[in-house]
Amino acid sequence: MKLGAQMIMLWENGAMSLRSILSNKGRAFLTALGVMIGVASVIGLTALGQGARVSVEGRLSHLGANLLIIYSGEPRGTSLVRQRTTNIAPMLTREDLTFLDSLPQELVTKTAPESSMNAQLKVENRNAAATVIGTDPDYPDVRNFRPVYGAFFTELDVESRRNVAAIGVQVYRDLFPDGRDPLGQTIRINGFPFQVVAIMEEKGSPTQDASVLIPFSTYRRSLSGSDNYAIINVQAASPEVMYELQEIIERELLSLRRVPSMEFANFYIANQMDLISTVTGVADTFTLLLGGIAAISLLVGGIGIMNIMLVSVAERTREIGVRMALGAKPRHIMTQFLTEAIILSAGGGTIGVLLGNLFSWGAQRFGGLASLVTPESVLLAFSFALATGLFFGGYPAYRASRLDPIEALRYE
Repeated sequence: MKLGAQMIMLWENGAMSLRSILSNKGRAFLTALGVMIGVASVIGLTALGQGARVSVEGRLSHLGANLLIIYSGEPRGTSLVRQRTTNIAPMLTREDLTFLDSLPQELVTKTAPESSMNAQLKVENRNAAATVIGTDPDYPDVRNFRPVYGAFFTELDVESRRNVAAIGVQVYRDLFPDGRDPLGQTIRINGFPFQVVAIMEEKGSPTQDASVLIPFSTYRRSLSGSDNYAIINVQAASPEVMYELQEIIERELLSLRRVPSMEFANFYIANQMDLISTVTGVADTFTLLLGGIAAISLLVGGIGIMNIMLVSVAERTREIGVRMALGAKPRHIMTQFLTEAIILSAGGGTIGVLLGNLFSWGAQRFGGLASLVTPESVLLAFSFALATGLFFGGYPAYRASRLDPIEALRYE
């Protein structure tokens, strides 16, 4: 029975609060506007932060899964993908590759050596500049860069030192603008003839899309003359073993070179997990920063609710006195004004959620920005809107509940 009476009281409070709000729609809308903008800003800006994080992680996955890249020379920056330079002689040896290939499958799935140089390509009277990469048949799997037309060269092509090439999509567009089938066509790389056997998938990366992949044995014989590699790509068996694998590789390669520490080594290792952790940390900080900035507008909206509720208490002082004279207790008055504040904040929060999703969609659809709305961000923003209504509506509600009934009835 008591529960039923409380439910009826809550219903009456809600109905009375709605009537009070709807009696002045313009003021109610302006009061809730700050909450709408705050919630929309929190959702929209955190969606941009999350979208940036997912976008970068997706781009990293395009490099290959569980990737360790062993580079020749001194470390240059912190990026997993470094610009190739032709003025550093390759220092990774066949002995290094043999050791990596001998590691158990529990640690290493595949390896793919590579060396590269800038070269001039020619087909008939058309020319193009490209990066020529000498590698082996496992390169597409290790670097997640596969042919979409034709077939990548095989181990037999490597052993036979065949002049075959898999070309990037930008190379295809430059050399075959008429759209003809390039398979079986001859292109010249620094004057040497190569037969096209495949077109690689489009990555959206100038380095990969404007590249030509050829067997390393052919690259060594025709272009570089060096038996060493500039890079060795190592695909770890799982993310869990990447740091252990990196330690093993560093230790063994230092031993092969009779070098005491990495400080004196002529190689360095870029770990995909390090870059992912860095990017994730930066993206999370960026998202928190954006969310914090947006949350300020929620606080401003809360102050607006408090101001309007104080005005409402002043305007309805006589009404409050009449209710108290008829038996309403302070808690009833306080509950009514708190209900009004919550309705305003909840209504503004609901519209803000819709606006935030609309902003996120528009940023992705028309702005070309990666954007991702998560349930957590929606729940957090809406909960914060309700908390704002409770907090900033609390003082006006308390003021209303503490009015003296006699003084309230005399109020004009």
